[in-house]
Amino acid sequence: MRVAQRSMGLSATLGIKVATMTTQKERARAESRDQLREKAEKLIREGAAVASDIGGGHLGVEALELLYRRASNPEFAADALKLLHELQTHQVELDLLVEQILASEREATAELVYYRALFRNAPTACVVVDRGGQLMDSNLAAATLLGIPLDHAEGQTLAQYLAPLSRKALASMLHRVETMSSGATCLVRLADRPEYPLSINARVGPTDDSVMLAISHSGDADANINPF
Repeated sequence: MRVAQRSMGLSATLGIKVATMTTQKERARAESRDQLREKAEKLIREGAAVASDIGGGHLGVEALELLYRRASNPEFAADALKLLHELQTHQVELDLLVEQILASEREATAELVYYRALFRNAPTACVVVDRGGQLMDSNLAAATLLGIPLDHAEGQTLAQYLAPLSRKALASMLHRVETMSSGATCLVRLADRPEYPLSINARVGPTDDSVMLAISHSGDADANINPF
């Protein structure tokens, strides 16, 4: 009975929290719309020239013809002017919204370029693989250390650059990252340079199906890895 009561109480609490979050989101959207409307009306009050600076306030020919016909009739003139103002306001709102979207897109693109360059030029060899060890991305330092070409062919794996037993160590590490959703490390040796031990530090990657690897020389020439 007590378990059932606790469960019902928890469900009620969660329901209240979800409802509160929904209300907060709706309030935020409403505030955003109100701010957009306020800014649009301010632009219109400041004059058509100001509104036209952002490409706003221009109505289609058919809309203008309809408004002209309505305004020519004294009975509908007041309504036509109100409609004109409302249409102009909506038009400016849309143009302001487009301007905001384009600004956000430019900002996101610049940020993407920045972090892409940061990854590509990092002094540490960085490789992104999927859960099976297939190469997804790599940087310049990885190309130098491992010989992985930046334009590596689809289907290439990190394991093919490693000595046989090191491939098993890599697979075991990737499995630990997947099952524990945490970091893991292992020591490996290159297939073409078995005397050169490497340390791999793995973390969950930028997407659910990827793993980020930082690879460096371990400095342990006696690492207990049989390259054959």
